[in-house]
Amino acid sequence: MHTVLGVFTLANLAKLAERLKQQKMEASKIRRKNERDLKEAVSLGRRSSSGLRRLERHLEHDKEQLTDINMEFNQILARKESLERLAKSAQERLLKEMEAKDQAEIDLANADTDEAKSNAQYRLDVAVEKIQELESELQIREKAVQKVEKEIIDYTKSQSTTSQKIHKEVKSKPALVTQLKESKVDSEKFQKKLETAEKREENAAKALAKVTAKLDEMMAKKRKAAAKK
Repeated sequence: MHTVLGVFTLANLAKLAERLKQQKMEASKIRRKNERDLKEAVSLGRRSSSGLRRLERHLEHDKEQLTDINMEFNQILARKESLERLAKSAQERLLKEMEAKDQAEIDLANADTDEAKSNAQYRLDVAVEKIQELESELQIREKAVQKVEKEIIDYTKSQSTTSQKIHKEVKSKPALVTQLKESKVDSEKFQKKLETAEKREENAAKALAKVTAKLDEMMAKKRKAAAKK
């Protein structure tokens, strides 16, 4: 560099210094841009990674929740079937008791003796009492079934909501994975660009320092020569 600079005139060195300043400024500008690009790529990678971890936690939680909902839903369906069987059984027994009541009333009306009347009346009273019990039981069963049916509607809504949430989360996962991969690639690319820009800026700064030093040396010699005159 000293050998090359030795053949430069003062004016040429001044022009070279100015050109090197511009090169250094341009290199600094490119380096700052690469720093911003790298920072953004790294930040995007971190956000993508954080978002992916958060999504996976939510997905795992929602899947567990759906499993619990399905288990409870199956239990409710089993309870509904049991209540319906009990209600059907009570209804069948009620019909039999009503038939027994009707028959007792017929027997009571046709009874010829006190014993026959007493026997028919007893069967009638028993039938009436059982009918009342069974009607009360049926009301309880029907209310229980209605309550279970409401629970079934609520659980069906919960199943649908949770399933849709899981579907949405599963659908969004590939985009986050792709974003994370792309951010890693960009980070590596911008890191290399930054290193190149830093090297270029460093070389420009060194060259400028040498030219400036030579320029100062020549200016000092010029001033000294002028002072002798």
